[in-house]
Amino acid sequence: MSSIASHLSEELIVLPMRATGREGALRELLMPLQMLHIIDASDATLDSILKRERRMSTGVGKGVALPHGLSPNVKDLALVVGISPGGIDFKAVDGALCHIFVLLVSPADQPDSHLKTLGRISKLLGESDLRSALLDSETAGQVISTLQAWDSPPDEMPI
Repeated sequence: MSSIASHLSEELIVLPMRATGREGALRELLMPLQMLHIIDASDATLDSILKRERRMSTGVGKGVALPHGLSPNVKDLALVVGISPGGIDFKAVDGALCHIFVLLVSPADQPDSHLKTLGRISKLLGESDLRSALLDSETAGQVISTLQAWDSPPDEMPI
């Protein structure tokens, strides 16, 4: 499985996020995918993700939200990372505001790959030092390099 950072470019990092609410945050995270023509029909993708959010919030706690969905409008796994310094009420399980967002949209015919990627992102963001480093990032490049450092194979981990 390729690294999380290998699916990102500086254009896919939203720093700082400007949204103040849940739907606005999702629209802001989908915008780079639409602008880069990674997805068409972003309203259909937004509807799919909102439907998922209504079933259960993807605000997983500790300041992290992992909005995600499957879509026939995307050919390959697509990721966008957003950092909200002020935080957004995303109805997280712990009631805390969310500051780190990772939007994952996968092709509808790849649910297994989607779940594996989601699990990997969740495990990575369970690390408090990684969350702190992401929140301290001032540029999109810093976000990507931080994720690259943390998502390396164990023998390549930074000291």
